[in-house]
Amino acid sequence: MKLHTHRFVRSRFGVAGRMVRVWLPQDYDADPTHRYPVLYLQDGQNLFSPDTAFAGVAWDAGATAQKLIDGKKIEPLILVGIDNSGLHRTDDYTPVRWRGRGGDADHFGRMLTDEIKPWIDRHYRTRPDRTSTGIAGASLGGLFALHLALSRPDVFGRAAAMSPTLWWGNGVVLREIASLRTRADVRIWIDVGKREAPPLRQQVRAAEALLVAKGWQQHRTAGKANLRYREVARAGHDERSWGRRLDRVLKFLFPRPKRARRAARTTHGSRSMPPIAGTSRGSRAASISQRSNVRARSGNSSA
Repeated sequence: MKLHTHRFVRSRFGVAGRMVRVWLPQDYDADPTHRYPVLYLQDGQNLFSPDTAFAGVAWDAGATAQKLIDGKKIEPLILVGIDNSGLHRTDDYTPVRWRGRGGDADHFGRMLTDEIKPWIDRHYRTRPDRTSTGIAGASLGGLFALHLALSRPDVFGRAAAMSPTLWWGNGVVLREIASLRTRADVRIWIDVGKREAPPLRQQVRAAEALLVAKGWQQHRTAGKANLRYREVARAGHDERSWGRRLDRVLKFLFPRPKRARRAARTTHGSRSMPPIAGTSRGSRAASISQRSNVRARSGNSSA
């Protein structure tokens, strides 16, 4: 597994600095012309290693993604885990101030869309368009992912909200959905565990109903749906439950294109993408970041 880490200093939007973890598929170095879609995930320290995960339970996101890629269940992609900032986690992930805390989600969203994402697009071989860019999270991270995707569909064309804490601000994100004039062009996964608190399950069901009322469509075939709602058996509000269903999330958000399946049955053919420079390594990343507002400090690790 290739896992690169980069530390982003304090944002110009007033958001605390944090670690960003970039997972690359095994074949990333095999073809220097190939570009990849990207999924940005919240609470990055919980994704890849039990050494950094909450309560020592990681999602094992890299192994899950690689298994699906190897099995040709999803298209190869890059995972970007953005660590939460500890004491400021609630502030970063909530769109309004409530009961004396929170309310900085739009500032953190600007850090993600205007600083972190452009830096990732410069240093890795991404497909930066909205249809190739997703955002995901769980709990407050799921609330944030849904809020940001609906407010910035020009950046994110795919979103996953796992057990989103929709009670925040007396249902502020539910009201955001209800106020939409037209359906945002975003492919959405939303779920909740059947062992979670009944009020949370009710609010996630309400979100699903609102999304359908606004024009999102569910279908048993992923290619014919732009919404997938699941109530997951034997799942609680915890890292283990979210990690266990990440495979289903990835298969819905990034299904392997039919044209790729057809191409796999024939010769590989030639690629029209011109070669590009750009890795995450060493002094080049640092020198580029010094000329940007992001000012990231880069480092690499392999696990």
